[in-house]
Amino acid sequence: MSTTKFISISSQKGGVGKTTINILAASIFHFLGKEKVAVIDCDFPQHSLEGLRNKELSQLQHDPAKAADFQALGIQAYPIVGCEVKEALAVAREMDGQFDLVFIDTPGTINVPGLLQLWKQLDYVFMPLEADVLSVEATLPFAGALETFVKGQPGSRLKQYYAFWNKHIKSEKQEFYRLTEALFAEQGIPFLTTRLEHSVNYKKEAMRSTMFPLSKEFMRLGISGLIQEMAQIIFADETLAPARTTLSLEAGKAF
Repeated sequence: MSTTKFISISSQKGGVGKTTINILAASIFHFLGKEKVAVIDCDFPQHSLEGLRNKELSQLQHDPAKAADFQALGIQAYPIVGCEVKEALAVAREMDGQFDLVFIDTPGTINVPGLLQLWKQLDYVFMPLEADVLSVEATLPFAGALETFVKGQPGSRLKQYYAFWNKHIKSEKQEFYRLTEALFAEQGIPFLTTRLEHSVNYKKEAMRSTMFPLSKEFMRLGISGLIQEMAQIIFADETLAPARTTLSLEAGKAF
């Protein structure tokens, strides 16, 4: 039986950071957690992940020092396959059994042919949202669609979906966060305890690298906590879960 886990950090609201967090999670699990990772970028037409990888490959070709740093890592970069949603399911099935984790970056809209079947290939969905009414209003129907049309349906692998806060501002009044979490609880939508902090650092190249592990200087942003929670969820049903979760926990602590 395949132990490949298919993960998506998805949202139907643009600008909440799903692509950036997909990069962070894939890179941390691969470079620090030592999991065999692959990424499918079917966020057509922009293909931000594939475009970023091509940009980094070009930089390595023109910057000997950076190329030497990559060689010194002693680990190959994870593959990123760009395709359209209608092709992504076939790509995912080809990867099944070849990788530990496959992250799938999906479009920011539900009305895409083939997306429903692709969702059924996912084991877990993590939904970032920010403290904004529009973000909440976009996430609720997205979770509702996963519950109605995917989870528990014939041929579906989806075990659960989770919401979590991105761009959290500690100095703001926390009432909106509390009320939103209570609303989601009423709807049966679980919330992760980790809150990723708002930071201009997310715009830096070092935060969005597909070729290098995340630097320790960004440890204060809540990313290690997110990876730890994800690891505990993703590997919870495996016989090797304690060992693998510990490895991923150490990856989070490595910051």
